[in-house]
Amino acid sequence: MTVAGELQEGIYHVSGTRPGKFFAVLFLRAGGGLGAQRVGESFSVLWETYQDLKRGNVGDLPGHTVPSGDLTVLLGYGPNAFQLVDARRPLPSDLGSRNQFRSPLPTGGGRLLIGSGLWYAEDVRANLATEEIAVQFVADTQLAVNRAIVETWKILEDTADPVTGVAPLLLTSFYTGFQRDDGRSWIDFHDGISNLKSEDRRGVIAIKPKPVPEDGWTEGGTYMVFLRLGVDLSAWRKLERRQQELMVGRDKLSGCPLEKVDGTGNPVAQNGCPVSGTSEIDVSGDANAPFREPPDIAVTVLRQSHVQRANHHVKPANDRNSLRVFRQGYEFLEPLGVAPGFRAGLNFVSFQDTPERLLRILTQDGWLGGTNFGGDTDNPLPGMDRLLSVRAGGVFLVPPVTDEERFPGSSIFL
Repeated sequence: MTVAGELQEGIYHVSGTRPGKFFAVLFLRAGGGLGAQRVGESFSVLWETYQDLKRGNVGDLPGHTVPSGDLTVLLGYGPNAFQLVDARRPLPSDLGSRNQFRSPLPTGGGRLLIGSGLWYAEDVRANLATEEIAVQFVADTQLAVNRAIVETWKILEDTADPVTGVAPLLLTSFYTGFQRDDGRSWIDFHDGISNLKSEDRRGVIAIKPKPVPEDGWTEGGTYMVFLRLGVDLSAWRKLERRQQELMVGRDKLSGCPLEKVDGTGNPVAQNGCPVSGTSEIDVSGDANAPFREPPDIAVTVLRQSHVQRANHHVKPANDRNSLRVFRQGYEFLEPLGVAPGFRAGLNFVSFQDTPERLLRILTQDGWLGGTNFGGDTDNPLPGMDRLLSVRAGGVFLVPPVTDEERFPGSSIFL
């Protein structure tokens, strides 16, 4: 009988724990023609390097420790990992094509999923988040996550074939981000207020016992969905505050959920929120906690808001039909060579027992299906059908930690 392992580190689901402030995710591709065993042996070297970094040991600084930044390392595997020659595990059923994103068009752009209102950015012609291996780094310092990327490159450089210059694994892309200390997003609203309660998280995150025997080894692991989303701040700032609040479903300043609209169409926050003596509701454990979840309302314009579409409070949360996911978000800001000189956005990272949960949220009518962020799908406000644009995205199995494996998921290769 298969005994479920433990969730990997880097999923901050336990009450009282918070993610480090800095995030990176990199993607590794197997060298052409290499089999699973060679890939696994190569990654074993990387895994030991990551364990050294967590202890503050850097290969080029023997005997000299450095601050580790409380680095955590999480491993995920895309469908391609299971298609390597001599792969020792079959493709898990929940990682199949029905739970994968579409590719962008060769000319750029294209819909992320049939039925979804999310589209690739027009300049994105290839999705760079679809390789065999994804490695997530989270740490308290920017240096710690950046150093992990550079140390990955060093190992791959050192293991490259001296004749061809090709390494068994290739670092194809990486993305970085950070958490804001004000609890808001680039659109200035409070973010993540209605994320799962701590007591419900593991039931949503951890893979349940599988009816398919071949998938039993994944029990206790999870699925990670990663989306790199650009945000069109210029289009957003052209909306009036009233329009923004109706799009989000919350009061912009306090974060209180909207309950109704008045006779002139202005949104009204839920009665009694925020409680006397407070100005906002995003402080952990405060008296405003009952207002974190938006109320179940019938007003059409509010039902169309983002928070209402993304969470219909179907219970229990551990049932996949609840469509609850555990989300960890990290903003990003990167320079551009054209006006306005930067791109702002969000690294959306979610963990769930099946990627079906999130994909259904993104495609199902009455949820986010057909809408880019929120609002009326038939008559969107100007620019709101492209407020978010996909820069990259992927779905990965995050195997459990077990004593039998050299690193999580090593049994795929070795």
